[in-house]
Amino acid sequence: MSEDAVRRGLHKIGERDGLAWLQGHFDYTTRPLLSEPWILDIDTTVKPLCGHQEGAVVSYNPHKRGRPSHSYHCYMMANLRLVLAVEVAPGNQHTSKHSSPRLWEFLDGLAADQRPWLIRGDVGFGNEPVMRQAEQRRQPYLFKLRLTKGVKRAIERAMGEQDWQDAGARWQGKDGQLRLEGWSRHRRIVILRRRTERSLVLTERDASGQLRLGFAEIDDGAEVWE
Repeated sequence: MSEDAVRRGLHKIGERDGLAWLQGHFDYTTRPLLSEPWILDIDTTVKPLCGHQEGAVVSYNPHKRGRPSHSYHCYMMANLRLVLAVEVAPGNQHTSKHSSPRLWEFLDGLAADQRPWLIRGDVGFGNEPVMRQAEQRRQPYLFKLRLTKGVKRAIERAMGEQDWQDAGARWQGKDGQLRLEGWSRHRRIVILRRRTERSLVLTERDASGQLRLGFAEIDDGAEVWE
């Protein structure tokens, strides 16, 4: 068929029917894989756009500022990077608040033996609403936390303790309990640290705004951690 014939045919499909049709093909190719233990990665991608497209909005765009964009909320099988579901949203709907409804809809549509062993996300998902929804579904999760004052205090306390364990690849790990302001309960956190043994480069600006570089040498006996 010609490109025009395909376009006219797709144009006749309603949005709800089209989404169900597309998700059916996703499920046909991916559901047989979900009987094995697997991890669900949540990711949001900003797609800059040219011209006039539905849902194109000027918002957060780290690469081409001022250009309208879409936000792709993707739900993928970790390591394989196999997309299980995706939702295209306007460019100003890029936070976890906008991706969460589709996430829970996808998870609730899976049978108990097909659900992920773990869902994993960046700092945008380490907040009370997302974690509470996961806990209500008894769904294990692993999210990063922003370095707020409460998190920094927890790191400072942990650095003064001795019971760090080897986490591999020169990293050390330690877990504990933390309840930040706005959280409904204490939750387990894991802190990783790695010693930096090389020289560090520092940048600063003088009174005139000129950028200056300096080298910080690590003396014997001193410890610098990331």
